[in-house]
Amino acid sequence: MSKNLQKVQDMLDGNYKNKIQVGHVPDNIHAGRKVGDKWTDSDGIQWEQKEGYRSKVSALSGMGIADNCKDCNSFVTKPWDRDTFKADSRCYYCQMDYEFDLKSDKPIRWFAYRRLKDFQNMKSLEKDMEQWIDEMEKQREKNPFDERVANALANGEVEFTINKNKTM
Repeated sequence: MSKNLQKVQDMLDGNYKNKIQVGHVPDNIHAGRKVGDKWTDSDGIQWEQKEGYRSKVSALSGMGIADNCKDCNSFVTKPWDRDTFKADSRCYYCQMDYEFDLKSDKPIRWFAYRRLKDFQNMKSLEKDMEQWIDEMEKQREKNPFDERVANALANGEVEFTINKNKTM
């Protein structure tokens, strides 16, 4: 027989030939957990004890699940639905239907609706610009030019010569 087959046969027969494996698992590690208990293991993963089993606590739990479209009452889970939901509390397709109905049935209301959306966008852009200007003013007050570096370069013995190619 080959060596590997012999080793397997020895293990089946109970002859481990100096290879003893020892380990200890405390009996009370899982005994004290009750339904609803939460803990973190050595890898930093959070767990929760359920009835008869344990489950990982997901970092993404509840993301998008609590948000329902106000027209069709479906869950908002897809990225395009979430983007539309932030602005209008509708999923993407319900928002498309709403805007199509406004545009076809009531053109004046459609114009007013789009104008209102444009004003809201301009207001948020104005807010962003004000924040940017405030940040720029704070940076100017800090004086980004450090005189110590300029003085060190000026006082250093730096040789600035141009080496010409004399072979030409």
